[in-house]
Amino acid sequence: MLGGALKRGFLLALAAAGLLLSLALEYLHVRAYAAPTAESFCTLGSRLDCTSVALSRYAILLGLPVPLWGALGFAAIGTAAHQRSWWLLPLSAAAAAASVALLAVELFAVGALCLLCEGVHAVALASFVLAWQGRGALLPRTRDDTALVFLPPLGVMLGLLFFLPAYWGAFGWKGSLPFPEGVTVDGAPWIGAERPTLTLEEYTDYACPHCKAATAWTLRRLAARPKDIRIVRRQHPLAPCRADYKNTCLPLRMADCALEQHRFWQMDRWLFAHADERVHDLERAEREVGLDATRFATCLERRETYERAERTSRSAAKRRFVGTPTYMVGNKRIPSDTADRFLAQGRPD
Repeated sequence: MLGGALKRGFLLALAAAGLLLSLALEYLHVRAYAAPTAESFCTLGSRLDCTSVALSRYAILLGLPVPLWGALGFAAIGTAAHQRSWWLLPLSAAAAAASVALLAVELFAVGALCLLCEGVHAVALASFVLAWQGRGALLPRTRDDTALVFLPPLGVMLGLLFFLPAYWGAFGWKGSLPFPEGVTVDGAPWIGAERPTLTLEEYTDYACPHCKAATAWTLRRLAARPKDIRIVRRQHPLAPCRADYKNTCLPLRMADCALEQHRFWQMDRWLFAHADERVHDLERAEREVGLDATRFATCLERRETYERAERTSRSAAKRRFVGTPTYMVGNKRIPSDTADRFLAQGRPD
């Protein structure tokens, strides 16, 4: 009896630890989008980087961030452990299997590990081991027991699906835009107010993970004040573009060629969503963004497209910006946190 009580106590402690770690991961996930230039205690290098994992497209599952799925799962495991429910074994087995799968995604798809994620995985595996060892003391399933284990997490899940703002994305790359768009006198694409009170120039690079979060955040600010704010996209490729180098600056050329078909902002969203891919699937991009395949392929290889990419690269290099994203209002460079305040107000001051 004492051994069984100890196992149940350990299982309850592990479920609580898993729940807290999952909520900490959700905080980091929100912060990665809300404050993309902020330092994270969980970033220790390119291979140990919670931010890279949080910003990957694998961090969202069926409309919810993966950490929230983890929190719901550990809440159910904790209830099942407290009740000595038969459901403890399949729930902990599912958590352990999901942890192994997510670890594989980190290693082979994202290319980075998240220390807090590994803590969650360790808790899930330990929970399954203890549940398996104590399976003989578990009570048979009953209708009341099943309802107690599953209904509270299910209710929370439905509430999140209906009411949690999709802070991880603005609009997608399919369909039409929800805001007016156009190009500046010098050919840079803009989106937002036709007669803006604030025009924010946003310099980004499609290989920059923080730009993915920052651009989604500024678009959400635009959604709150679509008649006041205009965002101008300026390219700042960190890798030099050369007209005489084959396949140089492919994402920039993809964006330019999408602009020719009036689908720049859709391609912009697509490129940031797939920023962690080493090689872009052009056929998939043109299909999902809704481009004419022949025009797109021809544009990508035109001499003028390469030359335009080189001019953009040289122009960005002359500004001597250190990193991306970088923001300008008029001729004044402003910090990221100030840009967010400007966007929230819908005017420069």
